Amino acid sequence: MSIRISPTLSATDSGDICCNACGHSVAPHDSKTQWKDRAMLATERVRGMAGWPDAVHPQLVLRKFACPSCGSLLDSEVALPEDPYLYDVVIG
Repeated sequence: MSIRISPTLSATDSGDICCNACGHSVAPHDSKTQWKDRAMLATERVRGMAGWPDAVHPQLVLRKFACPSCGSLLDSEVALPEDPYLYDVVIG
């Protein structure tokens, strides 16, 4: 049995956080491990992307976190390059 924690991730009874698309265990579900640290990361500048105004901060980046097994997009966030990841807190 698993508990869906987002549209793209589930927490299993065995204590893993898994990709909903392929079932791959991305990371253990514990307080020490963040799943984003185990995902594949692609980063690109936001400035110049369709839909973003020209006045957007030139250093902003789009971070895309993907399943290391199937490549499905798990989450994304916009931040400055030096900002820490926006970690999810999963309680359960």
